[in-house]
Amino acid sequence: MTRPATADRPSLRLIAGLAATVLVVAGVRAAEPVLAPLAFALFLALLAQPLFEGMRRRGVPVGVAVLVTLVALGIVVALFVLLLLGSLAEFREVGPHYYASLQERLAYTVEWWAGKGIVIRDWIPPKWQRPEAIAGLAGGTVKGALTFLSASAVVGLTLVFLLFEGAALPAKLGRLPPRVRERIGSLAHVSAELQRYLLIKTAMSALIGIAAGLWVAFLGVDFPVLCGLLAFACHFIPNVGALIAGAPPVLIAFVQFDPAKALAVALGYLVLALLLGNLLESALMGRRLGLSPLVVFVSLVVWGWMWGAVGMFLSVPLTLTLKILLESSPELRWIATLLEGVPAAAPPAARAPAATADGSSPGAAA
Repeated sequence: MTRPATADRPSLRLIAGLAATVLVVAGVRAAEPVLAPLAFALFLALLAQPLFEGMRRRGVPVGVAVLVTLVALGIVVALFVLLLLGSLAEFREVGPHYYASLQERLAYTVEWWAGKGIVIRDWIPPKWQRPEAIAGLAGGTVKGALTFLSASAVVGLTLVFLLFEGAALPAKLGRLPPRVRERIGSLAHVSAELQRYLLIKTAMSALIGIAAGLWVAFLGVDFPVLCGLLAFACHFIPNVGALIAGAPPVLIAFVQFDPAKALAVALGYLVLALLLGNLLESALMGRRLGLSPLVVFVSLVVWGWMWGAVGMFLSVPLTLTLKILLESSPELRWIATLLEGVPAAAPPAARAPAATADGSSPGAAA
């Protein structure tokens, strides 16, 4: 009689685990107004930690180091916002002209293909055939960005407390029991891994943004600064970030010049994505990220569903944090293994030597 109860125990454990996961996901999504600014502040603190720790090693007082770090971050953010607002103001002046020209060109393109027997309108959902849908999507995106910027005070205050707490953490750890201190110290590599990822990602995003802006300016396309800022921000979004960043400059070139110029812009963005986004960034990252491409895409969808645009930007760091934490648990390490990418094949020198017919290795036979 005890056998069925024992057999049902793994099923009950699985159901309980799935139910707990659903509750956690629902809670994280409901707490987005609070958790998203806190997560963003945490990753800003990781980016600023090298500057802060460098000043602390040189004997700079904690208060001064925090102030200098905040001023440096504030200058970078203010520069980005000023460039963005200036570009948007310039775009607002000529936006109606571009919108009318785009409608005319698209109508001509649709009619041309209709003459060839291909009805493009049948491929587009009805709601996306109305201009109001595109305007509503752009307006919703801008509204979401402004809503998040309104939480900048929470982000700034959280960042201040995180920096002060980081300075006092070693002393607090020294007063803990050795067993607890060792357990917490074993998770220190989480911060190191995330910091390395964020620093490389930010540097590559800046490089791609500058290169994209210069390429657009070289071709004579309008709004090169706006295109560069968009490329910088969208590079943080995995998988679809390059597509989102490349669509506006391609459309602008299509309206301002012709399809040939739009194709040149698209080819330039493709080269940047391949050379800088894939080859150079992958070489700098190495295999430290270790996430499957499917996991990266699913995390983009899930975090975007839970936290919107902020979740899309932070999807990879959040998933990487979860993977590293799972690796530190013997019971849940198998989940981290499922999140990893396909391991590279071992080099010939590292493989075990093949056995001979009598069971001995080639080296022993020699």
